[in-house]
Amino acid sequence: MGRTAPSTRIPVEEELKRLRRLAHHLKNPRDRELLLEALEKVYDIVDAYRYTPMHDPLEPILLALVLRCLEKENN
Repeated sequence: MGRTAPSTRIPVEEELKRLRRLAHHLKNPRDRELLLEALEKVYDIVDAYRYTPMHDPLEPILLALVLRCLEKENN
């Protein structure tokens, strides 16, 4: 039963590593900061995939980015 979480997290972690490397190469420090902050939300979203299947490891990352944009827009 506990075997599904690692198989879900591994591809997401690989994408997060790639995007963090990308963030460190962004020229604008504020863009870098915003991207890294948004990526932290991914872990909350990945936990929800215990209840529904994930089709793509980018899905929780994209959701985190959208939610971060909506959060900023509403503040």
